[in-house]
Amino acid sequence: MRWYRARALEAVAVVLAVVAAGVLVRSQSPGGATFNWASHNLDMRNSRYAPIDDINAGNVARLTQKWIYSAPGADNISRGTPLVVDGVMYFNSGSKLFAIDATTGKELWITQVDPPFPASGRGPMYADGKIYAYGPSVMYAVDAKTGKIVEGFGTKGRLLVADASLNAKYKGGRDSRGFVLTAPPAFYNGTLYVGFAFSENHLPGSLLAAIDGRTGAVKWAFNTIPQGPEDDGWEITKDTWRGGQRVGGGIWTQPALDPELGLLYINVGNPSPDYDGSARKGENLFTNSIVALRLDTGKLVWYYQTIHHEVWDFDLVTGPVLFDVQKGDQVIKGVASGGKNCLLYIWHRETGKPINPMVEMAVPTKTDVPGEEIWPTQPIPHTAKGVPMMPFCETYPMIKDPELAKRARQLYHPYSIKEKYILSHGGSSFGSPAFSPLTGLLYITGKNAAVSFTVQPVGDSLRQGQGFNIGHDKSINEGPFRAEEVGVPNRETVTAYEPASGELVWQAEFPSPSAIGSAGNFVTAGNVVFQGSESGLFYAFDARNGKELFTHKAARGIRTSPLTYKAGGKQYVSFVAGNQVVALGLP
Repeated sequence: MRWYRARALEAVAVVLAVVAAGVLVRSQSPGGATFNWASHNLDMRNSRYAPIDDINAGNVARLTQKWIYSAPGADNISRGTPLVVDGVMYFNSGSKLFAIDATTGKELWITQVDPPFPASGRGPMYADGKIYAYGPSVMYAVDAKTGKIVEGFGTKGRLLVADASLNAKYKGGRDSRGFVLTAPPAFYNGTLYVGFAFSENHLPGSLLAAIDGRTGAVKWAFNTIPQGPEDDGWEITKDTWRGGQRVGGGIWTQPALDPELGLLYINVGNPSPDYDGSARKGENLFTNSIVALRLDTGKLVWYYQTIHHEVWDFDLVTGPVLFDVQKGDQVIKGVASGGKNCLLYIWHRETGKPINPMVEMAVPTKTDVPGEEIWPTQPIPHTAKGVPMMPFCETYPMIKDPELAKRARQLYHPYSIKEKYILSHGGSSFGSPAFSPLTGLLYITGKNAAVSFTVQPVGDSLRQGQGFNIGHDKSINEGPFRAEEVGVPNRETVTAYEPASGELVWQAEFPSPSAIGSAGNFVTAGNVVFQGSESGLFYAFDARNGKELFTHKAARGIRTSPLTYKAGGKQYVSFVAGNQVVALGLP
């Protein structure tokens, strides 16, 4: 990943100190006047750990607004995390790529790729002197210095990624409609690793494709729901789908890479239809699973399914993030992911075995949905002490109104076509977690929210596998995620875990106007965790104990994960609020 990766490895002096809760890893910050944020999650490990400490727990309260850049009204930048490379900030609104001075917010240039297309994802990425940006179905490459389109990539700088990937894997004959890019690729050794999302588009599995970063040629592609013997993993998955179509399995977030092990990791989302499993009986592999593939060939190495036969839309959608911690005389190389069910899952990243037990525990199976067969158990993460891990948000809706409280149900209670149950439905949704080698803690963002609706069959679609409409209880909710109407004020959370033991170390909680959490966090060598909220408040917490150190009120809600960088010798913290990029710094 550019110069930062190499320099960080050279400059970081690691001192391991065993502490009661695990291991503390201390590191020196890399020097110099520049620190780049070159990828959505900073590095190949998706660590979101910046080893710089100009801004730290002792002075973060002094942050002030340095500049604001407002994108034109028609340009939607509200979902993407910008990049900063060598003092230039980049972000895109679909086919339009912006470059601005990262120290002043002054516009440098704008590149428009034609024909135009809308925004769809969480920002671009930088590699080998190029910015790779994208829309729903098109990826393009732009020279980071000049803003000129790199015409050798794809066809004159544009690559129809889904078409190219499907053609390479299936030699034509597969429809690319419905495949959508929502996350930037990961990059290693000249190769882009690109995932496609939108399980709800009823796709016959999604794809993870390895693409030549210079030409756009597809090297290999992996189908997240194998459709036949030609797909890797078919023998494992074929009997886990009975009846109907094998569809869904979108990849919503950026892959994580471990070149030392030669592996890449992806989170695979929910099956389709979301709430109706009657036409897809069985566990439905590899949906709601973490999957490890070979970097060079795309061959399956291991998988772990976090939700069997999912009918709640509780995607495994946060992370994956890689981490190393030392406990006693053992170095644990781990990978962690979270979901909309408020549970954090942690594995050994070489083997896929849980670091601590994941116990198959009984869940409710009684349902009035015709033909539905709820899976009788679900894996529940436990700590090293053998007790269930504390969730990072509510798994049972806390409702003050006694009448509404009677309709509250526990995690994994099936929805109904008759009863208007109220279930927790917030969790962690797209917002990236972070891991600090300095504290040895993993930080994940969550949402306390609830939803009430009934599942309504439509015609004979039950047997067709086309799913249900969702009938929302308008007397309670104005929309699918208006938790205030059921007496559950929406709250966002940032939770710190010690990943080797699975113990929750601290949790911060703050109000939120929405039940859909989008923004993640990052952590620095200054022992600060930064987190944005859809309320427009931007927070800084002490990475060691969760103490709130600083807040800044933006004019609009923050739906993107923030970043930090150094330019001109000064450290900045930045985030996108609505259609504005905001930069903060010390006086």
